[in-house]
This record gives sequence, structure tokens and C-alpha cells, in this order.
Amino acid sequence: MTLRDSRHLRHATMALAVLACCATMAWLAYEIALGYYQRVRAAEVAQRASFYALSLESQLARYESLPRIAALEPVLLELLAHPGDSASRVDADAYLKAVQVNAQLAAAYVMDAHGVTLAASNWDEPGSFVGSNYAFRPYFIDAMKHGFGRFYGVGNTTGEPGYFLAVPIRDPAHPERPPVGAIAIKAPLDGYESALAKSGDVVLLADRDNVVFLTSVPAWRYRALAPLSDNALRGVRATRQYGDAALQALSTPPPHNPGAATGHLNLLADEGATPPRSLYVTPTGMRARWYGVQYRSVGPLGWKIAILVDPTDDRRTAALAAIGAAAASALFFSLLTAAWLRHSRERERHRARLALQNAQRNLEVRIVERTAELTRANAALAQKVDALDDARRILRDTRDTAIQAGKLAALGQMAAGITHELNQPLAALMTLSNNAVKLTGLDRLAELQRNLNLINELAARMGTIISHVKAFARYDAIGRGPVAIEETLRQALALIEPHRKAAGVTIRVEPVPDEAVVLASPIRIEQVLVNLFANAIDASAAAGLTREVVVTTGVAEGTVRIRVQDDGNGIPPHVAPRLFEPFYTTKTSGQGLGLGLAISQAIVDEFGGRLDGRNRRDLGDASPGAVFTVELPRIILEKPIR
Repeated sequence: MTLRDSRHLRHATMALAVLACCATMAWLAYEIALGYYQRVRAAEVAQRASFYALSLESQLARYESLPRIAALEPVLLELLAHPGDSASRVDADAYLKAVQVNAQLAAAYVMDAHGVTLAASNWDEPGSFVGSNYAFRPYFIDAMKHGFGRFYGVGNTTGEPGYFLAVPIRDPAHPERPPVGAIAIKAPLDGYESALAKSGDVVLLADRDNVVFLTSVPAWRYRALAPLSDNALRGVRATRQYGDAALQALSTPPPHNPGAATGHLNLLADEGATPPRSLYVTPTGMRARWYGVQYRSVGPLGWKIAILVDPTDDRRTAALAAIGAAAASALFFSLLTAAWLRHSRERERHRARLALQNAQRNLEVRIVERTAELTRANAALAQKVDALDDARRILRDTRDTAIQAGKLAALGQMAAGITHELNQPLAALMTLSNNAVKLTGLDRLAELQRNLNLINELAARMGTIISHVKAFARYDAIGRGPVAIEETLRQALALIEPHRKAAGVTIRVEPVPDEAVVLASPIRIEQVLVNLFANAIDASAAAGLTREVVVTTGVAEGTVRIRVQDDGNGIPPHVAPRLFEPFYTTKTSGQGLGLGLAISQAIVDEFGGRLDGRNRRDLGDASPGAVFTVELPRIILEKPIR
């Protein structure tokens, strides 16, 4: 082999090694980036799943106590004692009708000890429950045996789905005897399913047998996440939980690659079976492919929220990262080769100079060594600066994520009140629209116009509530601008209004000076005020005498001071040192995460302010309760904010 051939072979080997290194870097970058984006997506989906679960559990909790309260009515016991008495039946029908209307239920009915319906709220409708036997239904069996029955299924008489709750009715004179009957209610979950359809996610709600019964994609209702076993199918058929639905498997893998993503899809789903981690489906407006599934348990019946996740975007982004890593590696090796060639030429010239100027050689060597040391020092310094920038970015992203989680947690706690505020105008809209139809037929135009004006006002009221919630929940990138405290207080009070009404607490806001203007983010200052108002309302409602929250705003020199004062029990001594500690809360489980004050303090600190909480007695006030003070730097504007 000649010297030229050996050189060519060495160059080819180096080129192959460089290509192998670039491919390895691209693969490593793809795996690392894909894992990172999948973790980020999983955290986001888990947050949304928790929101959906909390909304559903809040709605289910509204109905838990209704059957127990309704069962105390003496007219029901009188009917069960004398089932043939027509007067008792009429009184029971009227009472159940009132329960159904006032509680906004689909139906309410009473059964004897054998499951035969004696009276119902729909006694005068074509699909009346009166006379039907529901002894085979699990909610009747559980109520008679265990004292409470829950069940979701399609109505055996009406064919309409609903959430059934039942409790036994006992003779108060002989409580030790078996129940003489049971009362059941049927609650609709249509509103929750409509909300899922508008959420923008592909969301499924499945039972413990992995059968989907509520979904944002209507075509998937009563489909199984995996094929049902014979035992599970017989159990569903026996209770007629989903009527005559075929209960076919939702996932339909392509023939050439069945069960590619996971092995779960080839298993038969039995009660409590592990649901599949991926599904091959075709969501509305999207093409068929494998989608990942993330679950979250919800409710007392073993239900689970399932959200479909499209992995394509994560893979595409990871592929771009891999391409970037490969390009960076190629550029690195190109620069290294250029540096090596340049070094070779320098070395040749250096040899020539050594032959002519031997004395100058030592000086050149020292210069090269010193230059290398400075280069390494500069590189190490640059790495430290980059690491510091990365740490600051991670801290900023973590803070923003915590602030957004705090806003969503606050919305989850106020979801019941907001839903109530929307349900009232919605019910009025339905009544007014029905009246408008009748008035049109009667040609009573003046009354029709009044009805339409009322409908317009109610729609505007609902739009205002929704706009407040959307503005508060929107992800707010950090930004600073002039913020008028008076307007921010108004927005925060509008958002907390449903919670205030539900707690029965009065909020008195003292006049706000026009010069109360700070440099901050209006959404984040609003979040701080919502957290402080919610805590003050809870404290005043729990122990307050006057049940009043007082908000005052003052301007002193270069500071704007906002004080939120309640008349609760105050801050206990053992709580004060941990008041702003994350995840520390004095509220009962499910009423708070312990992040509100910690996030509020971080927001106020970010804008150069201070958040302080003390008892009113520590400030010289003899009344009980606590005072939280927000101090922010004031700015002076040439023109007032309109």
C-alpha cells in the first residue's frame, strides 16, 4: 500500500468516525428531548385531568344528601304503609315532583321493599316509572342491603342515562326492622358532558369495567376501552346498565399492526382491569393513529378520567432537536478539522522560523501556552455563565408554572359557585325563551320585546362571568405596566362574587384613591387579591360575628398599601411562623393546597413589594380576625388610566 493510499484510507476512516459521532449525538438528543417533552406534556395533561375530575366530583357531591333528606318526608312512609291509598299516592307524587323540580333532577321515585315503584315525579308523563320493578338495579340492591346505592346507567323505562342514588326508608317506630322501601333520584350529567365537548381535549369518562359512558366525542359513548370479558359483559347485561348498547371495543388497530403500542389491547377487560395505555382511534376532525392515554381516578364508583394525547408533536419536536444536535456536531468537527489544518500550517511555519531564529522560538512557545490557558479559562467562565442563565430560566419557569397552578386551583375551589351563578340566568333564559315562543303565537309584541330585552341582559351577565374566568385562567407571561388598583379590585371582586354569595359574607370596599397606581401585571395582582379575598371569606364565614370583610387602599409617599381585614378567629401562634410556607394549610382536605399565600408572596416580591399577615389585636384593634397587607411601589402617571 502506497503512502497516498494509506492517507486516503485514514481520511475515509476519520470521515466515517465523524458520521458515527454525529449519528450518536442525534440519537441521544432525540431520546433526551423526547423524554423531556413527554414529561412536560404528561404534567400538563395531569393538571387538566385533575381539573375535570374536581369539576365532576363537585357536581356529584351536590346530589349525595338529597335522597336522605327526601326520605324523611312522612307522606312517603304513609304510602309504603298503605300502597293502595290513592290520596297518599297523589301526595307522594306531588312531593316527588317538587323535589325533582327544585333540585333540577331528571326524576325522583319511591319503591316498596320488592322494588315496585309506587310513586314518581313523572307519574303524569308517558314514560312514568309508576308500576315498574327495579329490584334488579344495583342501586336498589345496595340501598336495601348497605344503606346507600349509587349507579350510573341508561334508564330502563325512558332510555335516558343518568346518575342514580338511592337510600332505604325505615319505619321510625321500628328502626330495627328491615326497610319498608327505598327512595331513588336520577341526576343528569348532560351539562358536564357538554363542557367536555367544549374543552378542546379528547376526554373520556369510563366506569370500572372500562366502558366509556361520557365523552367529548359522542360517537364513542358506550364503547369499551378494551374488549370486555364474558363475566364483565354478563354483569352489565344483567343490570341493563347501558341498555342494548353493543359495548364494542373503542380501539380498532390496523390489521397489519394490532396492539402495536401496548399489549393491553389484546386482553379482555374484566372488572377493575388495567385500562390500556394507548388507543388506535379516529377523533373528530383528526386522522386515525395511536394516541397515548392518561388516566385520573374520580368518584366513589371506580370511574376514571381518560385524556388522549397525540405523541406526534413531541416526536416532531424531538426530531428537530436531533437534527440540531447532528448539525452542531458536524459544525464542531468542521471547526476542529479547520483548527487542526491551521495548526498544521502554523507548525510548519514555526519550524521554518526555528531554523532562522532560534532565540525567538521560546518566546513563541510561551505565547501559545499562555493563549491556550486564557482560552480554557474563558471557556470555563462561559460554561459557568450559561449554567447560571439556565438555573435562572428554570427558576422563572417553575415560578410561572406554580402561579398558573395556583390560579387553576383557585378556580377549581370556586367552580361550584361559578356554576351556580351560570345556572340561575340559564334557567331564566329557558323560561323567557319558552314565553317568547308563546307570545309570538299570540301576537303580543310589547311583551315579546320585554322578554327579548331580559334575555339579552341575562346573556350579557353570563358573558361577563365567563370573560372574568377566562381572563383569570389565561396563562400570563410576565410583563409590567401601569395597573390601577381600583380596576384590579373590581375584577377580583367580580371573580370572587360566587364564592362570597355562597359563604354569606359581605365585602365592604373603602374608596380607592385615584393615584393608587403600581407598575406590575394586572392578572397577577388580581390573583393575589383573589387569594386574599377567598381566605378572608372562608375565615369570616367559619367564625365571624359580623361576617364582613373590609378592603381599604391607601397611598403613602411612594407606596400603595392594600389591607384585607376579616372577622374570623385570627392567625393561631403556631401557624404564624409557617404562614407563607408552600403546601402548609389549616383548611380541611380538599379545600386548599396550601399554595395561595406562598404564590401571592412570590408575586408581590417579584414586583418589589411586600406581603404581611397579622392579627387585628396585634395592630391595636380589640376585635378578632386577621389583616393581610400588600405594599407595592407606586408610580406617578402624567395622565390617569381610563
